[in-house]
Amino acid sequence: MPGASIVFLSYRDRQWVDAALDGVLAQTVPCQLLISNDAGDDGTFERIAERLQGYQGPHRIDLLVKQPRNLGLIGSCNALFSQASGDIVVLMGGDDVSAPDRVEKLLAAYAAYPETMAIGSDFQAVDDNDQPVGIDFKNELPHFDLHRLQQSRAFHTLLGAALSFRREVFTRFGALHGTVEDSALTLRACLLGDCRNLPEKLVRYRQHSGSISHRLFARDVEDARELKRIWLRRTASLFQGAAEDFGHCIQQMPELCGQKRRDAQHLQHRYASTARMRKALADGGFSERWAALRFALSRPGNRRRALEYAGKLWRRL
Repeated sequence: MPGASIVFLSYRDRQWVDAALDGVLAQTVPCQLLISNDAGDDGTFERIAERLQGYQGPHRIDLLVKQPRNLGLIGSCNALFSQASGDIVVLMGGDDVSAPDRVEKLLAAYAAYPETMAIGSDFQAVDDNDQPVGIDFKNELPHFDLHRLQQSRAFHTLLGAALSFRREVFTRFGALHGTVEDSALTLRACLLGDCRNLPEKLVRYRQHSGSISHRLFARDVEDARELKRIWLRRTASLFQGAAEDFGHCIQQMPELCGQKRRDAQHLQHRYASTARMRKALADGGFSERWAALRFALSRPGNRRRALEYAGKLWRRL
Protein backbone atom coordinates (compact mmCIF):
# COMPACT_ATOMS: atom_id res chain seq x y z
CA MET A 1 0.00 0.00 0.00
CA PRO A 2 1.15 3.58 -0.57
CA GLY A 3 2.17 5.66 2.43
CA ALA A 4 0.07 8.55 3.76
CA SER A 5 0.69 12.09 4.93
CA ILE A 6 -1.90 13.61 7.27
CA VAL A 7 -2.29 17.37 6.85
CA PHE A 8 -3.87 18.61 10.08
CA LEU A 9 -5.16 22.19 9.85
CA SER A 10 -6.43 24.16 12.82
CA TYR A 11 -7.37 27.72 13.71
CA ARG A 12 -9.55 28.63 16.71
CA ASP A 13 -10.41 25.06 17.66
CA ARG A 14 -9.44 24.83 21.33
CA GLN A 15 -12.85 23.42 22.31
CA TRP A 16 -12.57 20.45 19.92
CA VAL A 17 -8.87 19.96 19.21
CA ASP A 18 -8.36 17.18 21.80
CA ALA A 19 -10.94 14.97 20.11
CA ALA A 20 -9.52 15.86 16.69
CA LEU A 21 -5.99 14.91 17.80
CA ASP A 22 -7.28 11.69 19.28
CA GLY A 23 -8.55 10.81 15.81
CA VAL A 24 -5.18 11.62 14.23
CA LEU A 25 -3.07 9.67 16.70
CA ALA A 26 -5.43 6.67 16.70
CA GLN A 27 -4.93 5.96 12.98
CA THR A 28 -4.17 2.28 12.53
CA VAL A 29 -1.38 2.75 9.97
CA PRO A 30 1.79 4.85 10.49
CA CYS A 31 1.60 8.27 8.82
CA GLN A 32 3.65 11.39 8.30
CA LEU A 33 2.05 14.18 10.36
CA LEU A 34 2.09 17.80 9.17
CA ILE A 35 0.36 19.94 11.79
CA SER A 36 -0.33 23.65 11.48
CA ASN A 37 -2.24 26.32 13.39
CA ASP A 38 -3.18 29.36 11.30
CA ALA A 39 -2.17 32.04 13.84
CA GLY A 40 -5.10 31.27 16.14
CA ASP A 41 -5.30 33.23 19.38
CA ASP A 42 -7.38 30.94 21.62
CA GLY A 43 -4.71 28.51 22.83
CA THR A 44 -5.31 25.85 20.18
CA PHE A 45 -1.66 25.57 19.15
CA GLU A 46 -0.44 25.56 22.73
CA ARG A 47 -2.77 22.64 23.50
CA ILE A 48 -1.58 20.74 20.42
CA ALA A 49 2.07 21.28 21.39
CA GLU A 50 1.32 20.14 24.95
CA ARG A 51 -0.39 16.98 23.73
CA LEU A 52 2.46 16.08 21.37
CA GLN A 53 5.38 16.87 23.66
CA GLY A 54 7.49 13.73 23.96
CA TYR A 55 5.28 11.79 21.51
CA GLN A 56 6.76 8.35 20.75
CA GLY A 57 3.94 6.66 18.87
CA PRO A 58 3.94 5.04 15.40
CA HIS A 59 3.46 8.28 13.46
CA ARG A 60 6.24 10.63 12.36
CA ILE A 61 5.74 14.30 13.23
CA ASP A 62 7.61 16.20 10.51
CA LEU A 63 5.97 19.57 11.08
CA LEU A 64 4.39 21.26 14.09
CA VAL A 65 4.02 24.99 13.48
CA LYS A 66 1.99 28.03 14.41
CA GLN A 67 1.95 30.33 11.41
CA PRO A 68 3.29 33.85 12.21
CA ARG A 69 0.31 35.37 10.35
CA ASN A 70 -3.04 34.10 9.15
CA LEU A 71 -2.61 32.41 5.76
CA GLY A 72 -6.23 31.42 5.20
CA LEU A 73 -7.34 27.96 4.18
CA ILE A 74 -5.68 27.89 0.76
CA GLY A 75 -2.45 29.44 2.06
CA SER A 76 -2.25 26.86 4.83
CA CYS A 77 -2.93 24.02 2.38
CA ASN A 78 -0.21 25.19 0.00
CA ALA A 79 2.31 25.54 2.84
CA LEU A 80 1.72 21.99 4.08
CA PHE A 81 0.99 20.13 0.84
CA SER A 82 4.43 21.10 -0.45
CA GLN A 83 6.02 19.24 2.49
CA ALA A 84 4.05 16.00 2.16
CA SER A 85 6.13 12.92 1.39
CA GLY A 86 3.41 10.26 1.37
CA ASP A 87 1.86 9.03 -1.85
CA ILE A 88 -1.56 9.87 -0.39
CA VAL A 89 -2.42 13.17 1.37
CA VAL A 90 -5.29 13.02 3.88
CA LEU A 91 -6.92 16.22 5.15
CA MET A 92 -7.98 16.51 8.79
CA GLY A 93 -9.27 19.54 10.67
CA GLY A 94 -8.91 20.79 14.23
CA ASP A 95 -12.68 20.72 14.74
CA ASP A 96 -13.46 17.39 13.00
CA VAL A 97 -12.84 13.82 14.16
CA SER A 98 -11.62 10.99 11.92
CA ALA A 99 -12.41 7.34 12.57
CA PRO A 100 -9.30 5.35 13.63
CA ASP A 101 -9.37 3.26 10.45
CA ARG A 102 -10.00 6.15 8.06
CA VAL A 103 -6.49 6.25 6.56
CA GLU A 104 -6.30 2.45 6.41
CA LYS A 105 -9.54 2.25 4.41
CA LEU A 106 -8.45 5.06 2.12
CA LEU A 107 -5.12 3.38 1.36
CA ALA A 108 -6.89 0.11 0.59
CA ALA A 109 -9.20 1.93 -1.81
CA TYR A 110 -6.30 3.63 -3.61
CA ALA A 111 -4.58 0.26 -3.97
CA ALA A 112 -7.75 -1.24 -5.43
CA TYR A 113 -8.36 1.65 -7.87
CA PRO A 114 -5.05 2.81 -9.37
CA GLU A 115 -6.77 5.28 -11.73
CA THR A 116 -8.52 7.08 -8.87
CA MET A 117 -6.79 10.32 -7.91
CA ALA A 118 -8.97 11.56 -5.02
CA ILE A 119 -11.21 9.77 -2.54
CA GLY A 120 -13.71 11.13 -0.02
CA SER A 121 -16.16 9.37 2.22
CA ASP A 122 -19.53 9.74 3.81
CA PHE A 123 -19.62 11.69 7.07
CA GLN A 124 -21.75 12.56 10.08
CA ALA A 125 -22.37 16.27 10.51
CA VAL A 126 -22.48 17.28 14.19
CA ASP A 127 -22.87 20.50 16.15
CA ASP A 128 -20.78 22.01 18.97
CA ASN A 129 -21.95 19.27 21.34
CA ASP A 130 -21.57 16.29 18.99
CA GLN A 131 -25.30 16.16 18.26
CA PRO A 132 -26.20 15.15 14.67
CA VAL A 133 -27.31 17.95 12.35
CA GLY A 134 -28.40 18.04 8.74
CA ILE A 135 -26.51 20.02 6.11
CA ASP A 136 -27.09 20.70 2.43
CA PHE A 137 -24.21 18.97 0.66
CA LYS A 138 -24.38 16.90 -2.54
CA ASN A 139 -22.43 13.73 -1.83
CA GLU A 140 -24.45 11.23 -3.84
CA LEU A 141 -21.92 10.28 -6.55
CA PRO A 142 -19.91 7.23 -5.45
CA HIS A 143 -17.71 7.38 -8.56
CA PHE A 144 -17.26 10.13 -11.15
CA ASP A 145 -14.85 11.49 -13.74
CA LEU A 146 -14.57 14.71 -15.73
CA HIS A 147 -17.26 13.71 -18.24
CA ARG A 148 -19.69 12.79 -15.47
CA LEU A 149 -19.13 16.17 -13.81
CA GLN A 150 -19.64 18.00 -17.10
CA GLN A 151 -22.89 16.13 -17.78
CA SER A 152 -24.30 16.70 -14.30
CA ARG A 153 -26.72 19.57 -13.66
CA ALA A 154 -25.23 20.08 -10.16
CA PHE A 155 -21.75 21.14 -9.05
CA HIS A 156 -20.39 18.04 -7.35
CA THR A 157 -17.26 18.04 -5.21
CA LEU A 158 -15.61 15.90 -2.56
CA LEU A 159 -16.11 17.42 0.89
CA GLY A 160 -12.87 18.97 2.12
CA ALA A 161 -13.25 17.59 5.65
CA ALA A 162 -13.36 14.03 4.27
CA LEU A 163 -11.02 14.49 1.31
CA SER A 164 -7.80 12.71 0.38
CA PHE A 165 -5.79 12.73 -2.84
CA ARG A 166 -2.71 11.36 -4.52
CA ARG A 167 0.16 13.78 -3.98
CA GLU A 168 0.49 14.16 -7.77
CA VAL A 169 -2.79 16.14 -7.78
CA PHE A 170 -0.86 18.94 -6.05
CA THR A 171 2.67 18.51 -7.40
CA ARG A 172 1.57 18.19 -11.04
CA PHE A 173 0.00 21.67 -11.06
CA GLY A 174 1.55 23.57 -8.15
CA ALA A 175 -0.05 25.88 -5.60
CA LEU A 176 -3.84 26.03 -5.31
CA HIS A 177 -5.71 29.19 -6.30
CA GLY A 178 -8.94 30.55 -4.86
CA THR A 179 -10.37 30.43 -1.34
CA VAL A 180 -11.33 26.78 -0.71
CA GLU A 181 -9.56 23.53 -1.42
CA ASP A 182 -12.23 20.91 -2.10
CA SER A 183 -13.54 22.03 -5.52
CA ALA A 184 -10.03 22.77 -6.81
CA LEU A 185 -8.64 19.39 -5.73
CA THR A 186 -11.69 17.52 -7.05
CA LEU A 187 -11.41 19.15 -10.48
CA ARG A 188 -7.64 18.59 -10.60
CA ALA A 189 -8.12 14.92 -9.73
CA CYS A 190 -10.64 14.52 -12.56
CA LEU A 191 -8.12 15.94 -15.03
CA LEU A 192 -5.69 13.17 -14.07
CA GLY A 193 -8.10 10.30 -13.41
CA ASP A 194 -11.33 9.94 -11.46
CA CYS A 195 -12.79 10.41 -7.95
CA ARG A 196 -14.63 8.16 -5.51
CA ASN A 197 -16.69 8.48 -2.35
CA LEU A 198 -16.52 5.64 0.16
CA PRO A 199 -19.91 4.79 1.73
CA GLU A 200 -18.59 4.57 5.31
CA LYS A 201 -19.03 7.55 7.65
CA LEU A 202 -15.34 8.06 8.42
CA VAL A 203 -15.49 11.67 9.68
CA ARG A 204 -17.50 13.63 12.25
CA TYR A 205 -17.84 16.95 10.42
CA ARG A 206 -18.26 19.80 12.90
CA GLN A 207 -20.73 22.65 12.24
CA HIS A 208 -20.27 25.69 14.51
CA SER A 209 -20.21 29.48 14.38
CA GLY A 210 -16.58 29.60 13.26
CA SER A 211 -16.77 26.89 10.60
CA ILE A 212 -16.40 27.67 6.91
CA SER A 213 -19.89 26.47 6.00
CA HIS A 214 -21.44 28.65 8.73
CA ARG A 215 -19.67 31.74 7.40
CA LEU A 216 -20.55 30.79 3.83
CA PHE A 217 -24.28 30.62 4.49
CA ALA A 218 -24.30 33.60 6.93
CA ARG A 219 -26.59 31.73 9.29
CA ASP A 220 -26.54 34.56 11.84
CA VAL A 221 -28.18 37.03 9.38
CA GLU A 222 -31.91 37.41 9.96
CA ASP A 223 -33.01 39.42 6.91
CA ALA A 224 -33.80 36.87 4.19
CA ARG A 225 -32.90 39.08 1.21
CA GLU A 226 -29.62 40.20 2.74
CA LEU A 227 -28.78 36.61 3.65
CA LYS A 228 -29.37 35.63 0.02
CA ARG A 229 -27.09 38.40 -1.25
CA ILE A 230 -24.31 37.44 1.18
CA TRP A 231 -24.61 33.82 0.05
CA LEU A 232 -24.43 34.87 -3.61
CA ARG A 233 -21.31 37.00 -3.03
CA ARG A 234 -19.48 34.32 -1.08
CA THR A 235 -20.35 31.42 -3.36
CA ALA A 236 -19.43 33.59 -6.37
CA SER A 237 -15.95 33.94 -4.87
CA LEU A 238 -15.71 30.16 -4.39
CA PHE A 239 -16.79 29.42 -7.97
CA GLN A 240 -14.43 32.04 -9.38
CA GLY A 241 -11.49 30.61 -7.43
CA ALA A 242 -12.27 27.10 -8.66
CA ALA A 243 -12.56 28.36 -12.25
CA GLU A 244 -9.21 30.15 -12.04
CA ASP A 245 -7.44 27.12 -10.57
CA PHE A 246 -9.00 24.77 -13.11
CA GLY A 247 -8.09 27.05 -16.02
CA HIS A 248 -4.51 27.21 -14.73
CA CYS A 249 -4.36 23.40 -14.66
CA ILE A 250 -5.86 22.98 -18.14
CA GLN A 251 -3.16 25.28 -19.55
CA GLN A 252 -0.51 23.01 -18.04
CA MET A 253 -1.87 19.96 -19.89
CA PRO A 254 -1.17 20.49 -23.62
CA GLU A 255 -1.55 16.73 -24.02
CA LEU A 256 -5.23 17.00 -23.04
CA CYS A 257 -7.24 16.45 -26.22
CA GLY A 258 -10.51 15.31 -27.71
CA GLN A 259 -13.60 14.88 -25.58
CA LYS A 260 -11.69 15.27 -22.33
CA ARG A 261 -10.42 18.72 -23.32
CA ARG A 262 -13.90 19.76 -24.41
CA ASP A 263 -15.35 18.52 -21.11
CA ALA A 264 -12.69 20.43 -19.16
CA GLN A 265 -13.30 23.66 -21.09
CA HIS A 266 -17.08 23.39 -20.72
CA LEU A 267 -16.75 22.76 -17.00
CA GLN A 268 -14.33 25.63 -16.47
CA HIS A 269 -16.69 27.97 -18.31
CA ARG A 270 -19.63 26.80 -16.18
CA TYR A 271 -17.77 27.64 -12.98
CA ALA A 272 -16.65 31.04 -14.30
CA SER A 273 -20.08 31.98 -15.68
CA THR A 274 -21.84 30.86 -12.50
CA ALA A 275 -19.49 33.05 -10.44
CA ARG A 276 -20.13 36.04 -12.69
CA MET A 277 -23.89 35.50 -12.64
CA ARG A 278 -24.07 35.22 -8.85
CA LYS A 279 -21.99 38.35 -8.37
CA ALA A 280 -24.22 40.27 -10.78
CA LEU A 281 -27.37 39.06 -9.02
CA ALA A 282 -25.99 40.11 -5.64
CA ASP A 283 -24.72 43.58 -6.49
CA GLY A 284 -25.38 44.43 -10.13
CA GLY A 285 -28.20 46.08 -12.02
CA PHE A 286 -29.87 44.98 -15.24
CA SER A 287 -26.83 45.68 -17.42
CA GLU A 288 -24.50 43.60 -15.21
CA ARG A 289 -26.97 40.74 -15.12
CA TRP A 290 -27.48 40.84 -18.87
CA ALA A 291 -23.70 40.86 -19.42
CA ALA A 292 -23.31 37.87 -17.10
CA LEU A 293 -26.03 35.99 -18.97
CA ARG A 294 -24.42 36.78 -22.34
CA PHE A 295 -21.10 35.43 -21.03
CA ALA A 296 -22.85 32.27 -19.81
CA LEU A 297 -24.43 31.79 -23.25
CA SER A 298 -21.16 32.43 -25.11
CA ARG A 299 -19.97 28.84 -25.08
CA PRO A 300 -21.79 26.30 -27.26
CA GLY A 301 -22.75 23.26 -25.25
CA ASN A 302 -23.47 25.28 -22.11
CA ARG A 303 -26.27 27.49 -23.39
CA ARG A 304 -29.31 25.47 -22.38
CA ARG A 305 -27.92 24.78 -18.93
CA ALA A 306 -27.00 28.46 -18.52
CA LEU A 307 -30.55 29.56 -19.33
CA GLU A 308 -32.04 27.05 -16.90
CA TYR A 309 -29.63 28.06 -14.15
CA ALA A 310 -30.13 31.78 -14.67
CA GLY A 311 -33.89 31.39 -14.57
CA LYS A 312 -33.72 29.44 -11.31
CA LEU A 313 -31.45 31.99 -9.65
CA TRP A 314 -33.43 35.02 -10.82
CA ARG A 315 -36.70 33.52 -9.54
CA ARG A 316 -35.23 32.89 -6.10
CA LEU A 317 -33.73 36.35 -5.59
